[in-house]
Amino acid sequence: MEAPPTVPVGSIVAFAGGLDEPWLESQGWLYCDGTVLEQAQYAALYSVIGGNYGAGDGTFFLPDLRGRFTRGADLGAGRDPYAQTRGACQNGGQSGDSPGSLQGSHTAVPANPFLPFDADDHLHIVPHVPYSAIGLAAAGSHYALWSDSSAQTDTAADHTHNVTGGDDESRPVNKYVYFLIKFEDGGDD
Repeated sequence: MEAPPTVPVGSIVAFAGGLDEPWLESQGWLYCDGTVLEQAQYAALYSVIGGNYGAGDGTFFLPDLRGRFTRGADLGAGRDPYAQTRGACQNGGQSGDSPGSLQGSHTAVPANPFLPFDADDHLHIVPHVPYSAIGLAAAGSHYALWSDSSAQTDTAADHTHNVTGGDDESRPVNKYVYFLIKFEDGGDD
């Protein structure tokens, strides 16, 4: 009697070894890089994941997890407010609250407001203010005679500041691994 496989087809695992793709394939694993596969050649994997990550005429896509975080499907838990608006990662792929769907980046509103270092009343320098009301206004109450000097605002604290800076993405601390998917039984021994 044949022993059942130790890892089911369609399982995705994090792999910390080298990316020796021919050896990994001989063990029944493929690198999750979005490669297009033939449905007939990888029938066991296709029967499990189908077109979740996209499919064409006789083909289907591996998940592409390069540079991506994975997330469990919400399935009504209410932890993903965007579960129903997730899109397909490829034509023919799954959308919504299903494996294979893709969510774009989002940045939540900060839980605590950003405040200037000195939240008390303070002044701001305003360069080149009009120095004379003589002559015609250039726009509304703004005059066309400008000074090379600066003035200061009053000390009212009721105003806003723009926050600048930041990085290209919002991500937690992370480490790289290769994500592999099991495509056939065998090679587990």
